[in-house]
Amino acid sequence: MPKILLPKDFTFGVATSAYQIEGAWNEDGKGPSIWDTFTRTPGKVAGDVPGNRGVEHYQRYREDVALMRDLGIESYRFSLSWSRLMPEGAGRVNQAGVDFYSRLIDQLLEQGIAPNVTLYHWDLPQALEDRGGWVTRDVVGWFGDYAALVFDSYGDRVRRWATLNEPISIWVGYGMGAFAPGRSDEKAARQAMHNALLAHGRGVEAFRAAGSPGEIGIVLDIWQRHPATDKPEDKALAADDEDNGFRFFLDPLLGGGYSERLTQRLTAAGTMPEIEAGDLELIATPIDYLGLNVYSRVVVSAEHYNPKWWVADEWHPGGNFLDNGMEFYPKAVYDAIHMVKTDYGFDRPIFITENGVSDGKTLADPLEDDERIAYVGAFLEWIAKAIDEGADVRGYYLWSLLDNYEWAAAYTQKFGIVHVDLETMQRTPKKSALWYRDVIRSRGV
Repeated sequence: MPKILLPKDFTFGVATSAYQIEGAWNEDGKGPSIWDTFTRTPGKVAGDVPGNRGVEHYQRYREDVALMRDLGIESYRFSLSWSRLMPEGAGRVNQAGVDFYSRLIDQLLEQGIAPNVTLYHWDLPQALEDRGGWVTRDVVGWFGDYAALVFDSYGDRVRRWATLNEPISIWVGYGMGAFAPGRSDEKAARQAMHNALLAHGRGVEAFRAAGSPGEIGIVLDIWQRHPATDKPEDKALAADDEDNGFRFFLDPLLGGGYSERLTQRLTAAGTMPEIEAGDLELIATPIDYLGLNVYSRVVVSAEHYNPKWWVADEWHPGGNFLDNGMEFYPKAVYDAIHMVKTDYGFDRPIFITENGVSDGKTLADPLEDDERIAYVGAFLEWIAKAIDEGADVRGYYLWSLLDNYEWAAAYTQKFGIVHVDLETMQRTPKKSALWYRDVIRSRGV
């Protein structure tokens, strides 16, 4: 018997994103996205390897659904490629793209797997970026029209939706230049982040207008900052980093507007986004659930500050590091769940929409991923503890089903519970996949 049990109605799933797995980047009428452009630009991604192939999910989706069925996966969280559905991002609809996702959804339902669909996971149509992208307020209308098309096409079969996945990626892409579209303009980035929140609100409105059954939310990544010491400068840095990250979104989403602390700082820097009448009300349109992506924490030090904290440097704060270099801190998920409840009074359902770990650097056999088993098991234990204490956590989505194209890291990081041979694209379940199958069967760890 498992020592830690999760509720019988708790959902166990896996997650992916369109750009990372689909491939077929220019097939069947699909238009390019900003990631198609970015990954084919020299010097932007590891080894200058573009994401054109992904892992050929577009051709192999039936095989991938069968894999999920065999593993007992209860729900599959995936995103739609906006430019596959609307090649120019607005106006013309690509029926071949609409039909692809319809076949995928039907296949999932036939195998008893509930689809959980994300409208936007970082891959803005390049045609819209050419017209200003997330920096222009026009994107709110474009996103609303796209959302309406999606709900009209699939709302009869999909019951769980998310508008945006990790909108902090917009900061990394527009403010830091490390993600697509590769811009480094802090003022433009802050406006883009604000506009993304407006688009989220418009997307929720479109969902309500469609009258489809089900629920809609948003997915945020939560990397809470822990000061390295009790020094005032470390504590201030931790607070500023959280304001720049997940609190930039949580504060207005849950009705509080942008915090006074953030507003004062951005106004002084000349980077506060322009806010029009009605903006904050649109952003705070009520959602049905909140998705949290939690991997670890970030320990910050003013003396050793690294703004690109996800890139390891010589000074490693924290401890208990995994073989891939990331700190193993499973309590992060428990802390995140309680943070949204205590800091924001959030009393609606929560899903852990992403959690996982990349393979270690010294892994001899790609199928023997014991470290992943230990990592996921510990996070599930902390989720169970939060539920036992009254938290309304409804499900967990392991990132990821497949080894895939890991954004700017290309194929150098492997998060899948299923190994993918990049030469043949053959799928082989890892040890963790079989372990996760048993976790689902027994409802615990």
